[in-house]
Amino acid sequence: MGEAMRRIRYILTSLALLLALATAASAQTDDNAVELRIMTFNVWLGGEQVNIGRVYDAIRAAKADIVLLQEPEGQTRAFAATLGYPYASERRHIISQYPLFDPPTADADFAFAEIRPGRFVAVGDIHLTSDPYGPGAVRDGKTAEEVLKIETDTRLPEIGPYITVLSPLAASGVPVFIGGDFNAPSHLDWTAAMVTARPQVRFPLEWPVSKALADAGFRDSYREIHPDPVATPGITWTSGYPVPHRDANETIDRIDQIYALGNSTTVASQIVGETGGPDIDIGITPWPSDHHAVVSTFKAVPGPAPAMISPERRALMVGEPLALRFHATGSEDGRLEGGKVAIVAAGQPATTPLMSMPSNDGTDRRSVVTFGSVLLKAGAYDAVLLDADGKELARAPFWMEEPGAVPTVGVDHPNYADNEAIVASWKNAPGNRRDWLGIYKAGDPDQMNYVAFVYTGAAIEGTATFDDSVIGGPLAAGDYEMRLMRDDAYLVLATTPFSVSAAP
Repeated sequence: MGEAMRRIRYILTSLALLLALATAASAQTDDNAVELRIMTFNVWLGGEQVNIGRVYDAIRAAKADIVLLQEPEGQTRAFAATLGYPYASERRHIISQYPLFDPPTADADFAFAEIRPGRFVAVGDIHLTSDPYGPGAVRDGKTAEEVLKIETDTRLPEIGPYITVLSPLAASGVPVFIGGDFNAPSHLDWTAAMVTARPQVRFPLEWPVSKALADAGFRDSYREIHPDPVATPGITWTSGYPVPHRDANETIDRIDQIYALGNSTTVASQIVGETGGPDIDIGITPWPSDHHAVVSTFKAVPGPAPAMISPERRALMVGEPLALRFHATGSEDGRLEGGKVAIVAAGQPATTPLMSMPSNDGTDRRSVVTFGSVLLKAGAYDAVLLDADGKELARAPFWMEEPGAVPTVGVDHPNYADNEAIVASWKNAPGNRRDWLGIYKAGDPDQMNYVAFVYTGAAIEGTATFDDSVIGGPLAAGDYEMRLMRDDAYLVLATTPFSVSAAP
């Protein structure tokens, strides 16, 4: 490492320490601090692999205010309904006791949770790419340099937007929490002392994702409470497939983590898993997942957020009530005096709304307005928040669908040359975080045998291009299907055929 890089890291470390000390002191003394329990839980392929009732029991036992789910496979809202969480975001895989808002930016996968009227924390749900897996590469004899290249090529670029978007937010006074299945260990765990303590740790390693977060000031909540990885490894992967089965020469590690940034202090951090297991603080029998869960408790001072408007649901059937939650700046509680909420066709100005409603009604200073949707036709719309002068403050998309509408998928041509890009389009998708499009050979019954895939970005409708950068090269001549799939699951929602011929 060069001298310049050493100085940069020294400066980043010093700034992170100063930020941590300042925000910790503030959170400890501010009378507005609230206690907040945040849980991350990879529920293992929809939660049904052992007993979904035990999955629910684990979440109940954690007593979490906000739960970050991985692998719910389209069941996020069902989890919320069963467990009594009034708020759910299919787009983020988050269920919450507090109202959730989609942020104005889509650059990072997070939501605002309104802890008190007009005061928020930001919560990000992380599920980084699983393959190629760094600890597996260590096990298979790769060098530290080879493993670091795997990490910097795959997971490090994925965490970058969270750091870029959320760091300024924390600096503005909004506590930030991100957690999930990082599919990478922590540099705090792979120390020289751990080389003799755990056979999986063959050499010390500064895992890039956790190091980048630490350099940006993010605090690893579990290691704040349990600083010695030798005494308390806190293993979360893998509990077993299911407990106690593990593959021979399994790579076990702490890859499920919760980080904090900004005005909060960590009070506790616990692991939820099989009763009696190592470092398990909250036990469930039988344990229903291949990951342990983590729940961390914080004292946090919620802060201000930008103006926002957020549909309670992004897609509704015509005739269903349309609830729009909004927040404005300029008042302590986020209410808007003399403003308006308007419904317009997607992309249209708010000067000629299809429907509108005032932001306050007499003495009622509202934060939610509800429209009847029977007058709207199926299609794409925007909800717009306007101030008293008619200035647009915030906008968010939503979709109306005909009763009984089903998802559809199409391609721009029925036949392609093998050097042509394929443009797929879809409508009436569920809008889950990990809905995806896959190219399959025609009639292939193996749902896992896709040729190439892209995520839909949780959009109800849209287009996506399959070119060489996605497919990896020309498709062989033959017959294929484009399939719309649900939320990282191998569940077909819609399909359409196309063919590929060799270019002349």
